[in-house]
Amino acid sequence: MPAGTIFVISPKTIKLRRKPDRRRTIIREFALNTSTHGIPGIARSQSIHNTIFWSICFTVFAGITLYFVVQEIRSYFDYPTQTTVNLVNEWPQFFPAFTICNLAPVRYDRFIGPFLNYTATLNITDTASISFDQAQHIGDFFQMKINRNESLNEFFFPLSAMLIKCVFNGRSCSAVNFTSFSSSTYGLCYTFNAKLKNIKNIRYSDEYGGPGNLYLRFYVHSHQYVPYIREG
Repeated sequence: MPAGTIFVISPKTIKLRRKPDRRRTIIREFALNTSTHGIPGIARSQSIHNTIFWSICFTVFAGITLYFVVQEIRSYFDYPTQTTVNLVNEWPQFFPAFTICNLAPVRYDRFIGPFLNYTATLNITDTASISFDQAQHIGDFFQMKINRNESLNEFFFPLSAMLIKCVFNGRSCSAVNFTSFSSSTYGLCYTFNAKLKNIKNIRYSDEYGGPGNLYLRFYVHSHQYVPYIREG
C-alpha cells in the first residue's frame, strides 16, 4: 500500500486566506447594490472588455459631473449680479402729491382753556399756563375727547391761517386745493394734489405750460406752540 503525503495547514494560514476573500465580497456586494450609476455594471461584468467599458463610462461621466459642480460652486462665490433697467418715456406725468404738517399738533390759544378746565377736575393747580405736571395729562385730555366722540379740529392749525402764498406753475392756488387728514403726531396735515376717489382733478407737471414747480410760503405760528410738546 503506497504511502500518501499529508499537508498540514495551520488555522492561522486559513484565517489569512479568508481575509482577502471576505474583503472582496464586501466590496462586490456594495458595488452591486449601490445606487451610483456605472459601478454595478463594473461589478456584474463577466469579461475584461465589459469591465473596461463600464470603467471608462463611469470615469468620464463622473468627471463631467464634478466639472459642473465645481463651476456652480465657483459661480456662487463670485456673487454675480444681473441688473435690468427699463426706461419709459412718459409725458406728461402727474405732479407728485405733496404733504405738509405743522411741527406742533395743537394751537396754544385754542387748547389752553379747555385743557386747564380738565386739569382742574383732577385737582391739579389751575394756572395761566401749563406746568410740567399738567403737561403729563395732555394725552389723557385728548383720549377723553376721543372717547366722548368730540372733534379735535378746533385745537389744530388750520391751513388757511398758515398758508401765506401758493403758486403752482405760475398760477395762484389756495387752501381749497389741499386735502386734510389727521395725524397722531402732527394733528392736521394737508396734501396738495391728493388722488382720491371723489376727486378726479389731478394736476399734471406741465399744467399751464410750466415746468412743474410748486411754491409755498407759510406762517407756522411758533409762538402758539404748546410747552412740553414741541419746542419752537
